[in-house]
Amino acid sequence: MEPTLDTLSGAMSRRKLLRRTGQGAAGLIAGMTIPEFLAACGGSTGSSTSGSSQPLTVAYWTNVTPQEDLLGVFNGFAKKNNIKVNYFQLPQAFGDDVQKLTTYLSSGYTGLDVLWLDDFMTGTFSKAGWLVPLDKSVPQSNFSAIAPAQLKLSTYNGSSYRLPANVGSVVFFYRKDLFDKEGISAPTTWDEIVQAGQKLTKNGTYGIGFSGKSGNTQLFNEMCYWMGQAGADPLHLTTPGAKQALKFVYDMIHTSKIAPPDTVTADYTSLQTSFENGKIAMWPTWDGIYAAIKIFPSVTKNNYKLAVIHPPKGPANNGTIIANWGWAINKYSKNQDMAAKFIDYAASLESEVQLAKTGSTPSRTAALSNPDVQKALPQTKDVADYVQSVELHYRPITAQAQRVSDAFEQVVNKYLNNQLSLDAAVTQGQQAIDQALQA
Repeated sequence: MEPTLDTLSGAMSRRKLLRRTGQGAAGLIAGMTIPEFLAACGGSTGSSTSGSSQPLTVAYWTNVTPQEDLLGVFNGFAKKNNIKVNYFQLPQAFGDDVQKLTTYLSSGYTGLDVLWLDDFMTGTFSKAGWLVPLDKSVPQSNFSAIAPAQLKLSTYNGSSYRLPANVGSVVFFYRKDLFDKEGISAPTTWDEIVQAGQKLTKNGTYGIGFSGKSGNTQLFNEMCYWMGQAGADPLHLTTPGAKQALKFVYDMIHTSKIAPPDTVTADYTSLQTSFENGKIAMWPTWDGIYAAIKIFPSVTKNNYKLAVIHPPKGPANNGTIIANWGWAINKYSKNQDMAAKFIDYAASLESEVQLAKTGSTPSRTAALSNPDVQKALPQTKDVADYVQSVELHYRPITAQAQRVSDAFEQVVNKYLNNQLSLDAAVTQGQQAIDQALQA
């Protein structure tokens, strides 16, 4: 499972949910109530030896397969601590996930102890006062085993509110067979991306893929990647690096034309289809998407040769962006000490290796290099290389993360669609971002 495919709920989008979350109980959907816990779970409970301590309730992804590996972690902790562990299955759709957790936490609900959160929820829920700082309750050895950039995604106002346990990274992969056919070497710089893309853009195939659609956080992710390589970030559009990255992406679409003309409406789903159908030669995107493409029937049937390289260097560096999910503690839990013990156990090297069998890419650097993990998740070999050898950037995480993303995407999409000049986009975008940060 990857933390980076922004699945939307049919009833309410991710951005609306996170906005309402930031407003607390007043932002709850009208008419929603707290159901009885077991009815809300919609899932199973982990068995254990019975003890005198109250049960521990752990929220985690649903539809985990094979489930026995997940329950093996839960039951291993239960047996070690003589306590029952309830498995609270989160809704499959991200929007429903946020909606349910928002409903519980904003009401002061005590029935959830350990939470499973992405980086955007961490900032929002931390500001709302619903999470417990982990700095003193979880051993620091767990934090030191993880790349520092991952930890920044769990930090709010100087405190760690979540321990990362699942990581995703944008990797730069390409059709090596097409490059070999044209006698082209893999690009190492932005200029070489353009040069290669111009040779490869023909007969309905384009040099590079880019998710330019507004409203789903993907355009924000894309520009975090390119701006980071220019020494900038999406919160500060007036900086030279931010302008340079915006102009570079614009030129790939409109000047060199190595990106498809429909880039401004493209998203991960459409790009994945295009790549699988042989219409894209290069694509920096999340490792989970790359892993899915590798085993797609048309890719294997047509003998596509895929390869991953370090990101081609921009004006400042050749970094990439990461995102993650991790463990947190409900502020209203009556079992916080045991919750902290569970996090220590579930985020151990042994547990992360076991959870990798369910599709979870571990956060621990040592786990990423573990042979059993790389057998279960072949893309972790590339993620491990990136974590150790590539400069890691992170998406700006604030309590207003979704508002900032929305404000950014609305303006940048207009610029990429030739509706605004660069100067106008930078000015209007910065104003919108500043307003979002103050909301």
